[in-house]
Amino acid sequence: MLLRAAEILRRRRDEIAYWETLENGKPISQARGEIDNCIACFEVGAGAARLLHGDSFNSLGDDLFGMVLREPIGVVGLITPWNFPFLILCERVPFILASGCTTVVKPSEVTSASTLLLAEVLAEAGLPAGVFNVITGSGRIIGQAMAEHPDVDMLSFTGSTAVGRSCVHAAADSNFKKLGLELGGKNPIVVFADADMEDAADAAAFGISFNTGQCCVSSSRLIVERSIAADFEKLLVEKMAKIGVGDPLDPNTQVGAITTEAQNATILDYIAKGGAEGAKLLCGGSPLDLGRGQYIAPTLFSGVSREMAIARDEIFGPVLCSMHFDTLEDAIRMANDTVYGLAASVWTKNIDKALMVTRRVRAGRFWVNTIMAGGPEMPLGGFKQSGWGREAGIYGVEEYTQIKSVHVEIGKRSHWIA
Repeated sequence: MLLRAAEILRRRRDEIAYWETLENGKPISQARGEIDNCIACFEVGAGAARLLHGDSFNSLGDDLFGMVLREPIGVVGLITPWNFPFLILCERVPFILASGCTTVVKPSEVTSASTLLLAEVLAEAGLPAGVFNVITGSGRIIGQAMAEHPDVDMLSFTGSTAVGRSCVHAAADSNFKKLGLELGGKNPIVVFADADMEDAADAAAFGISFNTGQCCVSSSRLIVERSIAADFEKLLVEKMAKIGVGDPLDPNTQVGAITTEAQNATILDYIAKGGAEGAKLLCGGSPLDLGRGQYIAPTLFSGVSREMAIARDEIFGPVLCSMHFDTLEDAIRMANDTVYGLAASVWTKNIDKALMVTRRVRAGRFWVNTIMAGGPEMPLGGFKQSGWGREAGIYGVEEYTQIKSVHVEIGKRSHWIA
């Protein structure tokens, strides 16, 4: 069934991408690429369904044999956000189904259309009625009800850390349902003096501008070695100035519209705070009048200190703050100086240095000399206040199971009563 769904998604790729762009404002070329990733999620999920296994123990004694089984956890409530409404859905649903669970999905009220299209795809693929269910509407009402409902065995939520914390309270106050949480991030991109500057600057521009920075894994903190900082920032400004911001339906557009007026106002407020707190604006920093919708030029601040709001808060927009380091220890300390731990990137030609940073920076996803790379075989999730649990691949299938220990007596059990 999952493979049939992948084929139907391939056939309806352009239709679903069009709806993603209309609702979210992301470029149509990006939306099509995301649907391709969704197809891969269903294909990997189909294979992962055959890989789920338990364990056996033949060493419990002469007369006792042990088995460890993984069973579906049951009904999974799935609350998805507006920034990647279809991709985040497809990074979870195939693996929920592969584990043997059913699901009830509450998409963002801002971007619900593509979730309803997936319901059509799964029905056409032959999924029985009642296995995949969609409820649209307010997160405050429906999301809260799902978090509190005693018949929901697990809740998977993607969104802000503040709302994730409320999910924890609701789960504890109801049935202690299991939680999977992918929350906020303030992700570092660490650039050493020996890095390929052209590659690193291109990655930094991409990492903050992709999806207009409305991305949990956006690289929003540039931590660059002081000896190259001025030259690197100059190169980065040149690259950011070339980014094509415009009509999301134009296939040549690289950065589209901000999804909502409220988010647009939030981003502009943070840009104003950055200037007020003493950061130096190197490029961007203003709204763009491009017709319908809200657009903001990719923005770079330098001279940023750790106390500034733009250095600490998840802005969820195309705003990059640059900070400078002198030593390897400084770089690691600065990268870890956040309550979040979702993703990180390091740029250096020295493999020892790269692995040292990778091992010591607390982040669930790490990129070495690349950015936002990956595939549905790899686990997704964060450290610290960036969430609990892992999605995708066999790790995702296991996330939606619970473990049962089975003890089997071999032969006749010795009586307790003489």
